[in-house]
Amino acid sequence: MSTDRYVCLECNEEFSIEPKSCPKCGSNKISKMVFFSDTAKARIALKLTVKDKSGQIKRKSVSRDKVSKLGKEAKETYIVDKTEKRWFHEVKELDEDGNWKVVHHEDKPLKDKKTRKKARHM
Repeated sequence: MSTDRYVCLECNEEFSIEPKSCPKCGSNKISKMVFFSDTAKARIALKLTVKDKSGQIKRKSVSRDKVSKLGKEAKETYIVDKTEKRWFHEVKELDEDGNWKVVHHEDKPLKDKKTRKKARHM
């Protein structure tokens, strides 16, 4: 839910209804302010790329906060390790007790064509 307020940029007078000009000073420099009463949650994503001395990518990873298919807080991690030739994908959900529970886990070799295709899009 949001509420709108308006403020004159010349004299700082505030209004609840948008005026064409400021009734106090007559200026037409009016700015709209929007106040939200709902709570927002910031979601963080972290991407990491490790390269060797020649500049070749050895490992890529992505970790991010998200909302799961069931509407729960979740953490998702992708790792492509070219040195170990592995693909890793894991999703954890926050349960009712406040503990993180693994709800999806993949650990596959990179030689699989579908796995290589997913790894390129990271």
